[in-house]
Amino acid sequence: MTDLKRELGIFSCTMLVAGNMIGIGIFITAGRIYQTLPHPAFILSAWVLGGLLSLSGGLVYSELSTRFPRAGGGYVYIEQAFGPFLGFLAGFSSSMVTIPGTAAFLAIGVTKYAGLTDPLIAKTVAVAAILLISFVNDRGVLKGAWLQDSFMVLKLALIFGLIFAALTIGKGSLSNFTVTLPSPRPLIFALPLALIPIMYTYSGWDATVYVAGEVKDPSRTLPFSLFYGCLMVMLIYLALACIYIYALPVNAAPFVTPDNKSRIVTVASSALFGETAGKVIGALVAVSVMGCLSATILTGPRVIFAMARNGLLPKAAGEVSEAFATPSKAIWFHGIWACVLAVTGTFDQLLDYVTVPMIFFAAINGLSLLVLRGKNRSDPGTVPYRCFGYPILPVLFILGMGWIVINTAVQNPKDSLWGLVIVSGGIPAYFFLRR
Repeated sequence: MTDLKRELGIFSCTMLVAGNMIGIGIFITAGRIYQTLPHPAFILSAWVLGGLLSLSGGLVYSELSTRFPRAGGGYVYIEQAFGPFLGFLAGFSSSMVTIPGTAAFLAIGVTKYAGLTDPLIAKTVAVAAILLISFVNDRGVLKGAWLQDSFMVLKLALIFGLIFAALTIGKGSLSNFTVTLPSPRPLIFALPLALIPIMYTYSGWDATVYVAGEVKDPSRTLPFSLFYGCLMVMLIYLALACIYIYALPVNAAPFVTPDNKSRIVTVASSALFGETAGKVIGALVAVSVMGCLSATILTGPRVIFAMARNGLLPKAAGEVSEAFATPSKAIWFHGIWACVLAVTGTFDQLLDYVTVPMIFFAAINGLSLLVLRGKNRSDPGTVPYRCFGYPILPVLFILGMGWIVINTAVQNPKDSLWGLVIVSGGIPAYFFLRR
C-alpha cells in the first residue's frame, strides 16, 4: 500500500499554522465581538485570553502530535485515548462539520470581500475556489504547501502594511481607547459569548497535526511550528484589534450595523484612509482569505484519510495516489462536501455550525493528553515532546474550552448546539460502518 511522503519542513509548517489561523475571522468578527463587549479593555482582554488558550492548545497538541506523528490530527489522539467510538465522533466532526464547514465559510467570505453581491455569482465563485484549490492539492502536498506559502507571504505583507500605514498616516484617535460605556451584561457571561467568534478566529492553531504523516523530523518541526505559529498570530491579532479601535470607537454605528459588522477591515480602513483605500483593502483581504482556504483544504482531507485507513470510512478514501502521493479521493470528498455547505449555508450559520464542535473536541483532546500520559502510549520509536507546564496547563486549557461551550450552550442554545446535533449523526453512522 502506497504511503504519504514526509516532505514538509519547518517554514512550510509554521506558515501552515499561521495561514490556517489568519483567515477571514480577524477581518469579520470584530463587529460581533463589539456588540457583546463594547469596551476596549474588555475586547483586548478577550483577544489575549483567546490567544493564551490557543497557545496552550498548541503546547498540548505539540506533545500529542509527536507521540503520534501521523495524519489525522485530533481523531488519532482521541481514538488512542478513549477508543474507536469517541475517536470516530471526533473524526466525523472534523471531516463533516468543522473543517469543510470552515472551507465553505471562507469561500463565501472571499466573495463578500470581492464585492460580489449577486447570490448566484457569489455561490459559483465560492464553489470554483474550493474546487480549484482541491485540484492543486491533489497534484502533490508540496504544490499545496507552495500555494499556501505564497498566499501567506502576501497576507503578511498586507497586514503589516495596514498596521504601518495606520500608525503613520491613518486618521484615527487614541481617545477611542478611553470609552467608559459599561458592558451590557455581566462580564462572566458576556466574555464566553465573545470568545466564540474569537476562538473561531484563532482556529487552525493545530493545523500541522493533520499533516503530521508528511512532516520531516516531526519531533522537532511540529512543536516549533505550533508554538511559534500561534505566538505570531496572537501578536498580529492584538495589533489589528488595536488598529480597529484606533480607527473608530467600538460603539460607533458603522461597526455594529448589520451591513458592516462583517466588513470591519473595510470600514476601519475607510475611516483611516478614505473610501477608495477601504475598497482596495477589501479586495486584498479577499486574496488573503484565499490563503486560509488553501490551508484548510490542505489539512482537512487528512482526517478522512486516517479514518479510512482505520476502517471507519470507506476504504477508497484511504488510498494514496501513486502519481502524486496524496490522499486523492479524500481530498475530493472533502472538496465536494465543502461545496455543498457553501451552496446551502449562510455566512452566520456556518460560523456557529463549526465553532462549538471545534471547541468541544479540542477540550476532549486536552483530556486525551492526560489519559495517554497515564497509559504511556505513543507510536513505536517516537520521542515525545513534553508539554510545558504539565499537568496544570492542559487542565487550564480543558477548563477554559469547557467554560466556553457550557456558557454558550446556556446563553445561546439554538445556534451554538446545531453543530453538535450534526455531530450526533455520527453515532448511527459509526455502528453502520463498523457492521
